[in-house]
Formats: sequence, C-alpha cells, structure tokens
Amino acid sequence: MSEPAKSLATGWVSARHLQHMIARGDAAGVRVDELLSEAGLARARLADADGLVPLSAIESILSGVTERYGDPLMGLHMAHAIQPATFGAVGYILQTATSFADVLDVMTRYNGFLSNIGKTSVSHEPGAVHLRWECLAGSPQLRRQATEYVLGAISVLSRLLMPEQKHLLTAVHFAHSRPDDAELAREYFEFFKCPVHFDKPVSAVIVPASVLNTRMRHGDAFMREVIERHAQTLLKQREQAASLTEQVRHLISAMIIDGVPSKEMVAQQLGVSSRSLHRKLEELGTGYRELLDEVRLEIAQKNLLESEDSINQIAEHLGFQSHQAFLRWFKQSTSLTPGEYRKQHKSASA
Repeated sequence: MSEPAKSLATGWVSARHLQHMIARGDAAGVRVDELLSEAGLARARLADADGLVPLSAIESILSGVTERYGDPLMGLHMAHAIQPATFGAVGYILQTATSFADVLDVMTRYNGFLSNIGKTSVSHEPGAVHLRWECLAGSPQLRRQATEYVLGAISVLSRLLMPEQKHLLTAVHFAHSRPDDAELAREYFEFFKCPVHFDKPVSAVIVPASVLNTRMRHGDAFMREVIERHAQTLLKQREQAASLTEQVRHLISAMIIDGVPSKEMVAQQLGVSSRSLHRKLEELGTGYRELLDEVRLEIAQKNLLESEDSINQIAEHLGFQSHQAFLRWFKQSTSLTPGEYRKQHKSASA
C-alpha cells in the first residue's frame, strides 16, 4: 500500500542532489543561477551539502529546465555521472559494504537520508530481487524525473561497486509510460543495458538473486561502523527538522479558526522564540510565511469544493483584509480565481 503523498511545503531534498544538478547544468551550459533565482535559492545557500532544499524549489527548477531546454530525460541524464560521494555518508557506507545484500540493506535503511519524498523497498521473487522506489510527492513530471534519476543512480552505483558484474541488472520497471519518441525510448536501454519495461505497477531495478551473496572487494566492517554512527546522527536531525514544519503547519491549521496566527504566537506554542523559529525554518529552506500560505491555500481549496460558503466568507475566515486581496492571492497561487477554481473542479468531479 502506498504511503500518503507529501505536500510541497513538507517535501524536501538534500542539497547534495541539487549540487549535483548544478554541476551537470554548468557543464551543459545551462543558466543555472537564473533558475536558482526564480526558485528563491542562491548558490551560497547551497554550500552546506547536508542542508535541505524544499520540494517547491525543485519543482520550480524542473519547470524552468523543461520550458527552456526541453530535456525530457533530465533525471536519467543527471544519473550518468553519479558518484558515491554524491550521497554523502550513505555513499561511503555503501563502499564499505561486505556483500550486495548489504548494499540493498543500506539503501532501504537510509531511505530518508537524502529526501523525504520517496520510499525504497526490496521484494524477493523466484530467482530475482526487486529494489523498488516510489515517489510520494510532486507533480507527475517531477515524479517521473525523480524516479528515473533514483533508479538510474542505483544502476550506476551498483556497477561502480561491482564492476566485475557485466550484466548486473536483468530488467528495469517504470510505473510511468514509455515516451512516444523511439530515439528517447532507446536511450533507456543504452543507459541500463537491459530490457526496460513501462506501465508497470511499481518502479524497480531487478537483479538476479544469486548476486546477493557476492562479496564486495572493498568491504570494511570497522569503517562502516564509524560512518554509520555519523549517518544515524544526521538521519535523526533530518527527522527532527521535518517534524518542525509539520508542527508549524498543524498549529497554523488549528489556530486559524480564531484568526490568522502570527509567527510569535506559533513560536510561543512551540516553546521557542520567534527569532529561533525563523532561523530554524530558514535552515530548512522555508519560512513561516510560506507555510502559512500553504495551509491557507489548502483550507481555501477545501472550502471552495466542500462547502457552500461564499468567497467573501472564505476570504474573511482566512484573514484577508478584502475580497480583492483574496482574489489576487488565490489567482497568483493557482492561476485561477476562486470562482473559476470552484466551477472547474466541481464540474470535473460531477
């Protein structure tokens, strides 16, 4: 059973992935700084490889690349030059693994280390092992690109760790559809060096069960223990950081009934100063205003579709000073007026 999808406000990706994206973009002549600026990011802010980048920024960058450079296989192309170091501590742990079964264990146990938008799992079939990855957030376009990037990266890393296995992958499955362009479709085979199937129930790379016990040439149990202690600390920090945005969103949702809560009011509930809350949210690549707007938009959309409240009543409930202010804000957020949104979505579900 799939996990519930995460919202743009709570989804995040490690800065390591964006650093890799920037390096690939620079090499290809992409105007990276322009894309970063539009996403509300700057290179200096991404200097910390262990930092977090909000999913909304990744969506913005992906949209910009698609519109200007038209690379339909961007995710796969990004995976070409992947290295263990791109994955930080997890990459180093993989290099100390003693068997391929160990590699799969690391990939699943540290699922939340580099993002919280996907789920990694392993299933065993007769004679084969399926390493699955399911994207749980973002637009259909982002989910496709992210899935191809992750499965492509798994393929490249596996070959780097086991260069003697010339035909390590027996097949690759994608839940999304095959591109119509035959040349693009061929690129998948050229990349994975095995049959690639589309419109499958789950996206996965498939390897023979026989490789699980293959001994890794550079396995080092002592170094693995040292690095894993560091990785566990970082993973705990990731989990704590993600929970802060959830807590802020929950408080906003609960308190907005009595009027739009200020940052100071939410900080007081959390037992921290307003300045401390601002700093912590900034470290996560978001801000109080962004979370407030996300929550207000969710409430506005829900009320437009599930209640008979007038647009004026919804605007007042959400703390807008005027009907016109609500109209401008809603249209800027969704490209539709509240009336258009209500009519379009109600007619679609009729």
